[in-house]
Amino acid sequence: MGVYKRTEITVETNEVLIVRRARVYRAWCPLCGREVDMVGVPDARAMAGVPGEGAGTNNSAAWHVSEDQETALVCLESVLKSI
Repeated sequence: MGVYKRTEITVETNEVLIVRRARVYRAWCPLCGREVDMVGVPDARAMAGVPGEGAGTNNSAAWHVSEDQETALVCLESVLKSI
């Protein structure tokens, strides 16, 4: 009798989101407690697929919004986690 070998292959995939038109800023996120990439609210809405200018959806309630600057910025990591 021959010896049989078993080969096991595991394939892992990751999702990549490329932000081309959005302006990405480095700023301090008070909820993350570190410096992160941030985008404007309109760009965050476009990435998450939130329509209109209203209050948003339940997912946008989990966004980390920093309003220290002239315009409100949203933590990009919190946007990606809500998608």
